[in-house]
Amino acid sequence: MSISVPHRDRSYGRCGVCSGKCLCSRSTRCNLPWKERQGSHCIIEFALQSALALGSQVLQQGGRSLDAVQRSVEALEDCFLFNAGKGAVFNKDGKNELEATIVDGSAMRSGSVACVHSVKNPIKAARCVMEKSSHSFIVGDGAEEFLQGLEEKENPVGPEYFNTDIRHKELTAKLNGGNASRNNHPQTVGAVALDYRHELAAASSTGGLVGKLKGRVGDTAVVGAGVYADDKLAISCSGDGDVFLRHTVAQKIASLYHHKGYSLRQACREEQKLCQAYCVNDWVCSAVPWFSIQLLVIQHRSDCSHFMA
Repeated sequence: MSISVPHRDRSYGRCGVCSGKCLCSRSTRCNLPWKERQGSHCIIEFALQSALALGSQVLQQGGRSLDAVQRSVEALEDCFLFNAGKGAVFNKDGKNELEATIVDGSAMRSGSVACVHSVKNPIKAARCVMEKSSHSFIVGDGAEEFLQGLEEKENPVGPEYFNTDIRHKELTAKLNGGNASRNNHPQTVGAVALDYRHELAAASSTGGLVGKLKGRVGDTAVVGAGVYADDKLAISCSGDGDVFLRHTVAQKIASLYHHKGYSLRQACREEQKLCQAYCVNDWVCSAVPWFSIQLLVIQHRSDCSHFMA
């Protein structure tokens, strides 16, 4: 397990972005081990730093944490290297079904979409659900119809937009019985931020699992499972979405912090231990050698941290 705690900067707020094993925060480099900073990993680090810069710029200009996390995640969704937006993986039928959630910690409200297939930036769609509907979670065709009914609607994109060679190869390998460890995609993207108003926000976006069943929804779309924020902390998770759903990981971390007196670091480590113990004893997880947990968290009046197991 590795833990990275970025430097502190109280001048205008803090922002962090992550994808899988990678974390970037203002004033720090990506926390990938040196041996992994080769080839595509260098490009991934650059993309993360670029997304972080965009989110940090929002905060520098006095913007809200909610706008900062959305801007960072949008940038990652536009990059084919990540399993979100443009780079989303394919389900078993060769289709893309995307999901995303954004959480406003100060107002305790959220917006989520899932199983959308013609939305360029699902995180933007999630924001629309939160602010322009009376609901918190809209799925599939209903979400698509809602978005197209908005006055300032975005043009839908066709399946060719998500058609990347690398994802087709991964689906083919999966369907042909390829190594399961190569078909786990912790490149789910996430961001957390704290602005100068001391307001926290979290956001996450993903394409899910390679070769997943049609209609499968993961933890990214569920507040309390893969993403969470309130007035004290914000959390974004990446890893095995089904484990996060069964354990409501993000909510349990918050509960340990708020009600059991755990520090944020202790709460994250405790939940990691519980999840790993569960996976050792559960036949579904024990058959999957690639189980991992990555948590990006930020605390009120503190630093952005990354916990990985």
